[in-house]
Amino acid sequence: MTAQRRYSSSESLRMGRLIGSGLLLTAALVATVTIPELRSELVGEGTEGTLTVSSCEAHTKTHYGTHRRSTELQFSCTGNWTAQHGESSYRNIEVDTSSRFETGSKIPVVQVDDSFEQPQDRDPGDDAAILALCLAMLAAGIYCLLTGFGSRNGPDFTTSWRRLPTPTVTGPLVGGLFTLGLLAALVCAFAL
Repeated sequence: MTAQRRYSSSESLRMGRLIGSGLLLTAALVATVTIPELRSELVGEGTEGTLTVSSCEAHTKTHYGTHRRSTELQFSCTGNWTAQHGESSYRNIEVDTSSRFETGSKIPVVQVDDSFEQPQDRDPGDDAAILALCLAMLAAGIYCLLTGFGSRNGPDFTTSWRRLPTPTVTGPLVGGLFTLGLLAALVCAFAL
């Protein structure tokens, strides 16, 4: 006969619930910051215009991986920006680009608030992936909050799963929400 372990230690359950609350709060905070940027990218907010290049400078950005290091060549072009409909213009604007442009070249640039970007740099994929990860964090936070899972000496995953209220409904709902968040984040990060 096997005895089922009981986790009556209110301290470990409270710690797991605190972790769940932290996950929920973090997901809400990150989503609050990400949603306006994503909305701006999807709606296409900003003023379209043209940058007349006066100079371009090259600089490198080093990426460190687990087994190797790679260096990416990036460019910053400076010039005068004019709105498409002649509404406004700015002098000595710097824009990060992926290639070098000759002096006098005209490139499309979008002004959003106080920043200037090329239209192709405003893709919504990264922000949508962050928002989808917030969905997965929300599901993990709900799970920890309901079961106390996540503390050092608390219940393991299987025991916590059995402690869900109405586990035949709540389990698939929380698990499906978590899976949907992770899959949507992968799709957004690589396909958009």
